[in-house]
Amino acid sequence: MNGPDYADLLLRLFLDLCAIGVLNALLWLRRPQRGLFMVFTAFNVGVFTLLAVISQRHIGPAVGFGLFALLSIVRLRSEPFSNAELSYFFCALVLALINGLRVDEVLFQVLLDAVLLTTLFFVDHPSLYRPTARRSVTLDELVTDEDALSARLSADFGVEVLAVDIAEIDYVRDLTRVEIRYVAPERAAR
Repeated sequence: MNGPDYADLLLRLFLDLCAIGVLNALLWLRRPQRGLFMVFTAFNVGVFTLLAVISQRHIGPAVGFGLFALLSIVRLRSEPFSNAELSYFFCALVLALINGLRVDEVLFQVLLDAVLLTTLFFVDHPSLYRPTARRSVTLDELVTDEDALSARLSADFGVEVLAVDIAEIDYVRDLTRVEIRYVAPERAAR
């Protein structure tokens, strides 16, 4: 069995770090949130190092099941991501897989990175979506009708409410906690 090719490993790590850097730059420009940069980068580099070890030795199919389970655990055990943030997270995972496995053609890896990042750039382009914002609201009354709640919150805040998720109804204290997603006012969008 041959030892690790350190030059190849460093080249793949460099490619992965460049790709995750571009992904994080896209994320920062479109969804600035400091904690996500750390999560995506740490997870990406962690999976990269795991795959670098796996590519040195033949390890059975259980590793593939383990990687799949890893994504499920992150989804269940962590702070909930929005769908867009989960997309960035998934791309961070895929970038680690692409760059972590040994491939004879480095140009092939660069091409795959470019395809993934270009796709992400276009599918999350701001011109495709109306700017929205989220807000947690606690009402000092019990409200269970989502349509009535949406109309009331639209009038109270002077915005177009797109979605209302009832997080909690506290019958003891007569409270309703909701998460709303609404069209962001123009000045906030800029």
